Amino acid sequence: MTRTDRRPRQRLGEAARREAILTAAGQAFAGHPYDEVAVARVAEAAGASEALVHRYFGSKSGLYLAVVRQSVRLLLDRQRVADAALPADATPRDRLAESVRVYLDTVAVWAVGWLAPLQSPGGEPPAAAELRTESRAYYVRLMRAMLETEDPALDYALHGYLGFLDAACLAWAGQDYPETARPAITAQALGALDGALRAAGHRGL
Repeated sequence: MTRTDRRPRQRLGEAARREAILTAAGQAFAGHPYDEVAVARVAEAAGASEALVHRYFGSKSGLYLAVVRQSVRLLLDRQRVADAALPADATPRDRLAESVRVYLDTVAVWAVGWLAPLQSPGGEPPAAAELRTESRAYYVRLMRAMLETEDPALDYALHGYLGFLDAACLAWAGQDYPETARPAITAQALGALDGALRAAGHRGL
């Protein structure tokens, strides 16, 4: 493929170049609907060629799926580390409050993992939607562990709580992620979950 720009490209190793492409793609997909993002623009932002993007990721949908997979992994890894760092006597509410903090941190850094489908529903490849469904089910299992229960009857409450949190994050993003809003988001999300758990017959938070 013939280059249309003459700017010198920085020589990077394969891993560093792939990471640069993923970072550029994450920024592009976070700011624009899937259909409006051009691979050529991602390549330019990453200082790479369009051919190299296709070599690493196969297609635009493959690139998008890699971005979503990275964002899911980022969230789950951060959640595990943060939860393990809490004191042994941490209550379920403590653990869930910490999980909200990590969720907000991750959304603010890597918004494409969650906000992109909320901003343009139905506009992403089916494989990405399937990955989100799988990761959401895994996240529900993590919350069950935080609540010290295996009762599947609570899954509606847990899925509803995550929907509330996503909607709150969407509003938060629209305000450019003000730090001062974090306590309110956390308190209201936990309050919504507490009410839903009690309605399902659980003791709540």
